Amino acid sequence: MAKDATPGLLARDARFGPLAELTRRLGVPRGDEANPQTQGRFDTMDLLVNLVDCAQPKLLPLLAEQFHVSGDEGWLLAPSETQQRELIKRAIELHRYKGTRWAVNEVFRVLGVQVKLTEWWQEKQAGQPHTFDLMAWVNDNLMPGEPVLNAELYRRLRRMVDQVKPARSAYRFRLGAAFDQPLRLASALQGRALRRVEAACEPPPAKPLFSTLRLAGVIQPLTVVRANMEVNR
Repeated sequence: MAKDATPGLLARDARFGPLAELTRRLGVPRGDEANPQTQGRFDTMDLLVNLVDCAQPKLLPLLAEQFHVSGDEGWLLAPSETQQRELIKRAIELHRYKGTRWAVNEVFRVLGVQVKLTEWWQEKQAGQPHTFDLMAWVNDNLMPGEPVLNAELYRRLRRMVDQVKPARSAYRFRLGAAFDQPLRLASALQGRALRRVEAACEPPPAKPLFSTLRLAGVIQPLTVVRANMEVNR
């Protein structure tokens, strides 16, 4: 039987009897349907949804909406469960410091994207006040099933920046890809050859015959090779 967690002073007070019974029931990890005495009991972890590391994966989208990091605020670019949990845990601080350079850098850090943020006064020649240049280097696929760099990813990242940047600031955004490990490229080539031979019996000409022989090979793109052939009698 689960240990009663109600303090003795309260447990002896009849007014707190229902509370004592509730704490006793919550102390049972999981009710046994075959045992009427434990029916209706449940795992206390089902209630502790704000313990993000322990919350069930199906609850994460609801937590993201509750903490206002759903959609373009970062959720659409967090493909892994680890990133989703980290984004939710950082949500309060992200909103507390929204509109600062730290918030821009932090939301990209959670997504695993390296960024270089240069404000107008940091440029060699001071730019227009309240502007900044943002260069993002993606080192993972934030949109599974799509190329690492694509137009929709660029638009989503821009919308995310708009959520956390200073409202008065304008910026230029550039996107690239960087990988810590060697990048290997592979290609497949399929070759096909077409040969056509024709023969005809003709009397030999009195003079040498000059003709053009055309050979074609297809390796996408098409390559045409021409060679002169001289036939002497």
